[in-house]
Amino acid sequence: MATDECSYEELRRKRVLENLKHLEDLGISKISKSLLEVAKSEHKQLVDEIDLRSYRKRYCRSEQSGRGYTGRISSYEEQARAVKKAEELQSGLDPNNPSFVKSMVRSHVSSCFWLGLPSRFCKEHLPPKEVTMVLEDENGAEFDAIYIGTRTGLSGGWRGFALEHNLEDGDALVFELTEPTRFKIYIIKAIEDEVEADDKMIDDADTKQSMESMKNEEPDEQESPVSQNPPSKSGSNKRKRRRVKLLIKQRAKIILENGSPGEDPKSHFW
Repeated sequence: MATDECSYEELRRKRVLENLKHLEDLGISKISKSLLEVAKSEHKQLVDEIDLRSYRKRYCRSEQSGRGYTGRISSYEEQARAVKKAEELQSGLDPNNPSFVKSMVRSHVSSCFWLGLPSRFCKEHLPPKEVTMVLEDENGAEFDAIYIGTRTGLSGGWRGFALEHNLEDGDALVFELTEPTRFKIYIIKAIEDEVEADDKMIDDADTKQSMESMKNEEPDEQESPVSQNPPSKSGSNKRKRRRVKLLIKQRAKIILENGSPGEDPKSHFW
């Protein structure tokens, strides 16, 4: 029994070797190997393309949500200053247009991007149903946003406005209802832009330095009236007498050259 199994395995092994040799003679083995390599390369390329597409998709999505929001939390003083400026701006608007001031918090400018509006204002001036509002900034750029009357707030579209204008916590906005479904929005930043703040600090430093240099600069002795000794009264009289004598001499010379020889030169002067 064992001898039969061994002979069978040996016969099977020889047949396999003969088949492989026959395939090599026909070149089929080389073709199968090349096809296998091509299949592997196509699979690898497909995986790379899938990974690249998913990466690009993630990049585009992150770029869309990326913005200048720094997560800075403004202080109470900065918020109060922004609200005060916004109220001053509101006082100069057309009194026939309803308006209100809204101070931004974190939920308004990040994460959920839901902006609740004053309930009384909405009940008096806005429709109770869902409508599309036009948000116009100070430069005239327009953004569409969905106003939900039952919840008295802005939802879809407000996110784009907030991202475009880099709104942050503490910023004060003035909403002016110029038309039944149009808001004109004025933005007062609570925290100044770093570049503007740096420029202001540089200007203040330059001004302070200039004032200190002017204060410490000593007056020139030749130009300063304080450094000169006031002329005495006797010295002034002497100069007057010298001028009179000089004039007498000049007048006498003219008379001697043009006048009568018998005339007194002093009589022409006096």
